[in-house]
Amino acid sequence: MQFCSLHHCVLVFLILTFTTAPVSALEVCPTRGKLHQSVTLSCKHQCSGLLKWALLSNRDVVLAECDRTSCRSKEGFNISHDQYLRGDSSLTITAADYSQRNVYACECEDSDFSYVRLIIETVFSPVQMESGEDLKLHVSVPEPVEVIYKSSGSADEVICSVNNRSLQCKDKYRDRTSLTYPELTLRHMEPRDSGRYTIRDTKNEEDIQIYAVSVEAVFSPVQMKFGEDLKLHVSVPEPVEVIYKSSGSADEVICRVNNRSLQCKDKYRDRTSLTYPELTLRHMEPRDSGSYTIRDTKNEEDIQIYAVSVEAVFSQVQMKFGEDLKLHVSVPEPVEVIYKSSGSADEVICRVNNLSLQCKDKYRDRTSLTYPELTLRHMEPRDSGSYTIRDTKNEEDIQIYAVSVEDKLFPAWGIVLIVILLCGAAVGIYLLWRHRKRQQLNRRLQLVDEDVQRAVGGTEENIRGAEEALKQLEEQYSEYSAKVKLFCSEKRKQLFKRRLQLVDQLVQRAEGGTEKNIREAEEKLSHLQEQYTEYANKLERRELVDQLVQRAEGGTEEMIREAEAGKQLEKVKLFCSEKRKQLFKRRLQQVDQLVQRAEGGTEKNIREAEEKLSHLQEHYNNTGYSNKVELFCREKKKQLLKRRLQQVDQLVQRAEGGTEKNIREVEKSLNHLQEHYKDTEYSDKVELFCREKKKLPILCKVEELTDALEKVRVGGEREQKIPSSTEVYKMKKDLMEIKKWCEKTEGKINYIQHRDGAV
Repeated sequence: MQFCSLHHCVLVFLILTFTTAPVSALEVCPTRGKLHQSVTLSCKHQCSGLLKWALLSNRDVVLAECDRTSCRSKEGFNISHDQYLRGDSSLTITAADYSQRNVYACECEDSDFSYVRLIIETVFSPVQMESGEDLKLHVSVPEPVEVIYKSSGSADEVICSVNNRSLQCKDKYRDRTSLTYPELTLRHMEPRDSGRYTIRDTKNEEDIQIYAVSVEAVFSPVQMKFGEDLKLHVSVPEPVEVIYKSSGSADEVICRVNNRSLQCKDKYRDRTSLTYPELTLRHMEPRDSGSYTIRDTKNEEDIQIYAVSVEAVFSQVQMKFGEDLKLHVSVPEPVEVIYKSSGSADEVICRVNNLSLQCKDKYRDRTSLTYPELTLRHMEPRDSGSYTIRDTKNEEDIQIYAVSVEDKLFPAWGIVLIVILLCGAAVGIYLLWRHRKRQQLNRRLQLVDEDVQRAVGGTEENIRGAEEALKQLEEQYSEYSAKVKLFCSEKRKQLFKRRLQLVDQLVQRAEGGTEKNIREAEEKLSHLQEQYTEYANKLERRELVDQLVQRAEGGTEEMIREAEAGKQLEKVKLFCSEKRKQLFKRRLQQVDQLVQRAEGGTEKNIREAEEKLSHLQEHYNNTGYSNKVELFCREKKKQLLKRRLQQVDQLVQRAEGGTEKNIREVEKSLNHLQEHYKDTEYSDKVELFCREKKKLPILCKVEELTDALEKVRVGGEREQKIPSSTEVYKMKKDLMEIKKWCEKTEGKINYIQHRDGAV
């Protein structure tokens, strides 16, 4: 690009006296390219002889050459013979890499036309990872490099250096790093390691690649049964706290681990043990459900979160007439045995306290205690129902037995007696009807179970069909409500797990799919959360299933329903939160791919990428991801601006050797560029760029007039035809207008470079 200043404008008038100025030295023009993409080194000069491209530092290394018949180039370089004949001798590097960074010279015969320095643009890579994962950094440039780390609010810190494939790191990073060239690994990343990691070429003072790293705590959902042990990993070297939070309560620090020493609160001391790096909390009960957070107290960071759900043990018992029922009452606290039959209310039939048994009169002769086993002898069909072992101190259901006792078979003599006795006949018919009804129920349970198993391996339609079958089963067999409702409760849990699995499959498909897949997964997550929120709000207390949920203190009907609804709804919320994180990562990846395509593409690609960035910001506005999205979009918009400036600059280069039409095209593009970035954070930068580029038309006019006057001078010396006085007058008038324009722009234009020298 050519420019002029007020001082140079004075020299313009010397043209009128047909004098010339000395030739100025060539300057090195920087050209930026993307890693592994093609880049063109510009040399737009007419060469009538042999043209060569070589390294400025070593002219013996000829990369490409052209003469009037053909062009030849080394592998990885390309030059067009047709363009060479038209005066464009630009050299294309087909796939630029760091080994090709150098200063290149374009020469014709023994004269240099231009010097071009190749610079590889910095690569920006967003990285999201979980605590404990390893970070891989590429250090593949041949020159020595530094790894510079910057966290939020801190200064840059050089943490490692790589020279001649040898790794040197600061003491606190030495044990965590390793080099398998060209990959440097930083192991066991933690949230405090979040920040920016820059790979810098120290020889050329260039940033090669920037990794924007975000490390999040590991989230682990845990489902377990009453009495099982919970294993918590506390393997970070710094002191940690175990923080427990139950539904509706505040955070509570229950244990601390420092230098492999364990300290816990009194109520947890007898239940906990440490076998480093594993902390065990024994004999979990429903009241222990909630979140357990492992927090690094030195760095104030959450390392891992366990979402724990502890359920009562459910046992189905089918027995024959006259058999004994064995109930386990092994918890250390006092317990009650609660019996519930079809259509009746809960009834406490026995209590066990300090290995002592107390039962109601009608059960006293049938019960005995051989700790931890309570025996109820000689079971009959009327004893069918649910037997719940309840911890009365903590108001928790420990175990539920769903008991079904078959009727006693009639002997042959009983049938003869029924025939003889008419009154016995009616009783026999009734008992046979009941037996038939029970068989029908067992068959129906089997069929419904088959529907549920089919749904567990099937689609959402199969799940809805199975739920409808469960609903019809409860309505049809109300006389067996205890057994049926317990059965339905267990089957609905299986359907709930299958629903989560189906949604998870949609999320996994979206991670490798399109925007349509992502929207489909988000809609399914929203529908899932709404579905179970509505279920939680409408849930009515069921006569037996409500004992599977922790009872609210005070035992009111409203509080029990809230406890029942909250347990399953909490699982859905935790599940949906994790899956939305996965979809967020996929969206960033898709937008980043659009930006990469735009950087090597057309204006249409750039607009598509900008629209996608704006949509991304609107989509995550006022959400927990808004800050991350804002930072990501700012970096990508900078890349798109660079691409736009590069495109306009190419138009300017074309206009320098082109027509008035090319110049008008440049001016139109510059006006559009200013309008597009008006009132944005890039407006000043764009304004300065456009101001410099808009000087092209007047400077091209200077060159045209200079050529014309040169012809006048040469013609006079050779006694050739000289232009008329009118033509010369017009040339002088035009140059006077150029002088006035230059005087107005003093301080804005730095220099003017005219073809063979300065004027």
